Amino acid sequence: MSNNQSFFTVKDVAAADFIREYASHLKKANKLSIPEFTQWTTTSVARELAPQDSDWVYIRTAALARKVYLKPHTGISTLKHIFGSNKDRGNLRNKHQACHGKILRWALKSLEDLKIIRKDKNSATKKFSRVITKEGMTELNRIATQIAIKQRQAK
Repeated sequence: MSNNQSFFTVKDVAAADFIREYASHLKKANKLSIPEFTQWTTTSVARELAPQDSDWVYIRTAALARKVYLKPHTGISTLKHIFGSNKDRGNLRNKHQACHGKILRWALKSLEDLKIIRKDKNSATKKFSRVITKEGMTELNRIATQIAIKQRQAK
């Protein structure tokens, strides 16, 4: 990459930086209508408490958008496994538990309403997998470019 490059993709920036920036973009633009159940719900059977961060829904949605960008044709079951965690079972071995699907389905539906992703019904391998749209790719790359340019100027 040259030093004067003015276009970057989601792959060019750190995941944490992109997710944080895109989550704040979603929150500032007031693009998501957060459902009431997110106040007290846990994200997985493996979790005992609800998330402490009040913006966790925006962060999860931004992480989902990034996952679908990086790995197209991703379905709910794969995403449930990716966002799952280990359940502490006391003296027994820890066991991986998938995260709750309702939150993922809601977030994916919200991203579909924003025209960031779409269902790919013609996929030969999976029914109703998700892929990124052209508008979504443009928006996510625009945010990644802003992050990369900020980081280059800070150096």
